Amino acid sequence: MAQNSRRDFLRTASAGAAVLAASRLAPSALAAPIEPPIDPMKVGVFGLDYTFWTIWADLLSPKGRRVGTQLLRMQPAYVWDKDLKRAQQFAEQWECKVVERFDGMIGKVDAVLNGELTNVPWQHLLLRPYLQAGIPCFLQRHWSDSLVHMDEMLDMAAKHSTPIMATVPFEHYNQAEVAIAQLKDAGEIQGVFGTAHSTDEPHFHLPYLMMKILGYDVESVSMNVDDPRKVGHMAVNYVFPKSDKRTRPFELSMQGAGPEVFWFNIIGQKGNVSASMSESADYLTRFFGQLVDIQKTFEKRAMYQPLDVLRRKFQCLQAAYYSTMERNGAPVKIGAVPADWRIPAWKPDAYDASDFKA
Repeated sequence: MAQNSRRDFLRTASAGAAVLAASRLAPSALAAPIEPPIDPMKVGVFGLDYTFWTIWADLLSPKGRRVGTQLLRMQPAYVWDKDLKRAQQFAEQWECKVVERFDGMIGKVDAVLNGELTNVPWQHLLLRPYLQAGIPCFLQRHWSDSLVHMDEMLDMAAKHSTPIMATVPFEHYNQAEVAIAQLKDAGEIQGVFGTAHSTDEPHFHLPYLMMKILGYDVESVSMNVDDPRKVGHMAVNYVFPKSDKRTRPFELSMQGAGPEVFWFNIIGQKGNVSASMSESADYLTRFFGQLVDIQKTFEKRAMYQPLDVLRRKFQCLQAAYYSTMERNGAPVKIGAVPADWRIPAWKPDAYDASDFKA
């Protein structure tokens, strides 16, 4: 009896397998056709002097050396630089085309990414035709040299419904979202401490990670440095005021110190929230999140952060420079810096207005 049962089971199983195989081959059971791949976004390249494009191109170009392939659906397609020879060398290495004028990529690219720190004082001129044409733009830090020029770019973005993005890599690390979730159980914030291994201001990105976690309602900023452009002592403090969200003010104290990419500890009434990134973290990991968010934001023609957040981040940065250069490191209220006060150019003679004439 048991033997017959086994035979019946095997015959039933075989018949079921045959039906299943037939169903897999039947036209009605075939999977839906695979959608054609989305064409990569064509990105315009600006700024090849002191630039992030040495990193970005390695990750975005089909000729990327780091992993032997491009990692996202955007790639450098056209390049402009004041130094034509430098632009040609970049184009040959990464298989893109050189344009002779700074506005020569309009109608050819889906977005433009400025990678250079030295052209920031002229960024409002460099990107103006693209903002006016509705082409998404990534601003390089320091984002502007003055609030007047920052507002000019933000106003153009609003007027022409142009996506604009201005972030540092730290803002895209997953530790921010984790900390925001953990803070719900930590109680009211009493104080915050943080360090980052970069000890020159242009590479000190910790304030923007912390504001993403803590909020942007900063009241005042102070910065004490040996020299904001050189490696050395650096201490930056942000004061968050008493408000509807908190019964007392607290201070965010940051220093350029230690071996880790960053470390922070948020002290709450009910517990602490802390995180860090080891110096051993792969370079790819550090920059990939930002590039992913750039692609997602520009593909959707969206804003990664509201325009008022971009403005507040710049005001905090401008106040830090004003503190160390005009107030001997004393706290500076946000909004107290004259709108036309300028953060000094990294290379004052790198460009002039004539480079951007129509």
